[in-house]
Amino acid sequence: MQFYVKLLSRGETQLWAEMCALQQPPGLKGTDRSYMQGRLNNQQLDNMAPVQAQSLLAQARRAGISTSGKYYAGGLADKRGAADPAAWVDSVADVKKVAEMRNLTVSGAVEHEGRPQPRPHVALSERATRQMMQRERANHPNMKVGELRELVVAKYGRKKK
Repeated sequence: MQFYVKLLSRGETQLWAEMCALQQPPGLKGTDRSYMQGRLNNQQLDNMAPVQAQSLLAQARRAGISTSGKYYAGGLADKRGAADPAAWVDSVADVKKVAEMRNLTVSGAVEHEGRPQPRPHVALSERATRQMMQRERANHPNMKVGELRELVVAKYGRKKK
């Protein structure tokens, strides 16, 4: 404390005096130290209801995931949630790798911009096609089956871009 006060009295800035007194550089954005601070050893589970925390760990255990020294990043998880191995990260590099692999946009300690992907052309399901053909048959009773199918796909199927 005396060293801190001494630095301030010499005209140093508060941040410089604090850094020198604590003998610790400031945390930097994008470093493992800054990202994992307060997250090691499953510390995020301490703020959860015990039932919820145990459920999260049980899901990971059943999926064969070692949670030791890792942080559950729910925003990276797919539909499996805590059972998704990629959602348990231990570094900035892990977060970046998952974001790139899944084309996610993340911001904060890690920055990655996902790129918009064109929607795949999905054909009308066979069941939906048959149902719509039955409906259209009332409006077009003399149409052949092949023509009716083409009409339904053109009218109700996704348009190509």
